[in-house]
Amino acid sequence: MRLDDKKKNILKEKAFILSAIIIQLTVFAVFYIYCNFSSILMAFQLRDGTGNVFWTFQNFTDFFTDLFKGDQGELFLAAKNTFKFFLLGQIMFPIAFMTSYFMYKKIPGYKAFRILFFIPSVLSSVVWTFLYREIVGTQGPIAQVWQVIGGLADPPTFLTDQRYALAFVMLYSIWFGIAGNFVLYSGTLTRIPNEIIEVGRLDGIKWHKELVSVIVPLVWPTISTVWLLSLMGVFTASGEILLLTGGSYGTNTLSYFLFTKVYNVPETSNTYNYSAAIGLVLTMLTLPIVFTVKHFLEKVENVEY
Repeated sequence: MRLDDKKKNILKEKAFILSAIIIQLTVFAVFYIYCNFSSILMAFQLRDGTGNVFWTFQNFTDFFTDLFKGDQGELFLAAKNTFKFFLLGQIMFPIAFMTSYFMYKKIPGYKAFRILFFIPSVLSSVVWTFLYREIVGTQGPIAQVWQVIGGLADPPTFLTDQRYALAFVMLYSIWFGIAGNFVLYSGTLTRIPNEIIEVGRLDGIKWHKELVSVIVPLVWPTISTVWLLSLMGVFTASGEILLLTGGSYGTNTLSYFLFTKVYNVPETSNTYNYSAAIGLVLTMLTLPIVFTVKHFLEKVENVEY
């Protein structure tokens, strides 16, 4: 093959590769780099009545003023609920793994439990939310039992009563969270070679010793990844609130608060700037947590198999 032909083939190969990734690069540049950079600038900007833009820290001042208004402030309530969801996620993290582990060990009735935990992952979130609303609704079994036990004249409205709404939204998050992690953990656990487990059985190790000394080291990359993702999403998860309560009845969170702030507002409004400042503050709070946890997680040596 002549040298010119080789150069043409190389150019064709590079042109093909570029054509394959140019769309993805364009989307990444526009919808990630440009949007994020623009939102950072907006956090330090305000518009006056004539549409002129000037630089200021007023958005951050307003955010911290609204945040520390006390229990009556909408932003304070949203921050408090976000912290509750964060704690719930950290509590459910080991529970989800242990649930997957016992399913992996094929405890009695594991097939029924597997179906129960897989249902939310198979069905659309909208469909599952509708089913959940029916289950906890006034005609659902939980409300009916609650009415009988409590001797109430009418069944309680769990999702529209401020006394119960947040608890039942969190109950939804528990079931859906276990289901999502169950899929990840189950796939990882089934990849563990049976020979390794058989060696442990021959050595006579108990299940808890097997869990700590064998299972966890083998699936540690998955555990650390899921944990980091849960930390990164602490200020972003709000889908269940949108579908179940719409942020009413004391269930608002910071992410849903931001969503409602920027939804259907005039382009000349300073709401975008205020929301951008909140987002920047939340990002600055999340990054140190994530990188610190990542640093310590990486100190654990991965086991190859």
